[in-house]
Amino acid sequence: MEIRNLEGTSIEELVVVFNRSFSDYIVPFRLTVEQLKSKITAEDIKPELSLGVFESGKIVGFMLHGLRNNTAIPTVYNAGTGVIPEYRGKGLVGEMYKELLPHLQKLHVKKMILEVIQENKSAVRAYEKIGYTVSRKLDCFSGKLNVLKSNREVTIQSVSEFQWETFMSFWDILPSWQNTVQTIENGKNLYTTAVAYMDDVPVGYVIFNAESGKIHQFAVAAEYRRMGIGSSLFEWINTARKGQEVYVYNVDHDSDSSLGFLHKTGLSEKVVQFEMSKEI
Repeated sequence: MEIRNLEGTSIEELVVVFNRSFSDYIVPFRLTVEQLKSKITAEDIKPELSLGVFESGKIVGFMLHGLRNNTAIPTVYNAGTGVIPEYRGKGLVGEMYKELLPHLQKLHVKKMILEVIQENKSAVRAYEKIGYTVSRKLDCFSGKLNVLKSNREVTIQSVSEFQWETFMSFWDILPSWQNTVQTIENGKNLYTTAVAYMDDVPVGYVIFNAESGKIHQFAVAAEYRRMGIGSSLFEWINTARKGQEVYVYNVDHDSDSSLGFLHKTGLSEKVVQFEMSKEI
C-alpha cells in the first residue's frame, strides 16, 4: 500500500471512496460530486495536505484537510477521514497522520482540529492516541419545524450582503469550522441570509442553504431574546423550505439558550459530536 497526497486524485474517485467509507457509519450519509466540490471550496480543503491510501492504484482510505493560515494560530481542519470496510483495523489513519505531520510542521501549522461522533468510541480512542483532546461538545439537530410563537412586530428581510459586524455582536458562542465566517464567505452563493428588524433595528439573523435545509448560523441580540424573534426567523425558513426538514449541525453544547430554542422549534437532537484539537 502507498500513502500519498490527493493532488492527482479526481473528485469522482474521492466521492466513491467517501461514500463507501461512510455507508455503514453511525449516521450513514452520501455526497454527490457537486456537494463534495462545494465542501472543498467552502472548507478550504487542500489536496496537497489531504492524503489517500492506495492499493494497486485504487484509493481505499482518505483524509481531507482544510488549511487556514491567515489567523493568529495557523490551523488545519480534518474535514473527513474514512477507510472502506475491508481495509479497516490496519492502522491506516495513524499511518496517514505520520505522513502528514512533517508537512504541517514545515508550514508552521500550530493547531489541528476535527469533529467525531461521541458514540464512535474507536475513532475517539484513535485520535486520542495521536494526541487529540476533547475541546468541546457539539450538538446536531434535524427535523421539521413547528414554530408555535412568532412576533408579528418583527419584519424579516432577505439581504444580499453579510453584515458581519452586526451579526457577530449577537454571538455568545463561536461557530465550528463548517459554520465560520470564512466558510460562509467561501461559499456565499449557496446561502440565503435573512435579518430580523424591530423598528428598523437589526435584532437577529439566520444564514442557511435553502436547497439542502442546512442552517449554518442563527443568533438574536441578547436584549431582544425571548420575544419571538428567533421563532419569526425560523418561521421564515420554514416557509422558504415549504415545510421540509432542516438541519442545524455543531451547536455548542454549553449554549443552553440555543439548545432550548431548537428543541422548542420541534427539532430533535440526532447526534452529539466531540470537537477535538491537537497542538503541534
